[in-house]
Amino acid sequence: MFGVGGTELFIILVIALIVLGPNKLPDLARMLGKAMGELQRATSDLKREIDVAGEHKNEPAAQKPDEKSSGNENIPTGNSSEEKVQNGDDKRGAD
Repeated sequence: MFGVGGTELFIILVIALIVLGPNKLPDLARMLGKAMGELQRATSDLKREIDVAGEHKNEPAAQKPDEKSSGNENIPTGNSSEEKVQNGDDKRGAD
């Protein structure tokens, strides 16, 4: 985990037991466990927020209300020359 092997961890625990005594050691272990749990939760929350932000960044932007289509784009009006050519109403080539 931190480059500390089993032997080193055992020596650290023995020194902590000698310095703190048997009464304070369980309280210290409980406090360290709670701190590690909070750190792990904060890390996972941060990862989740980063993932969500990345997903939103990759999604296409939603249309704004004023940019929505009215549904009338495909209805021919008869005004454009392109529509006249498509319908055969173009008089340019008829000699």
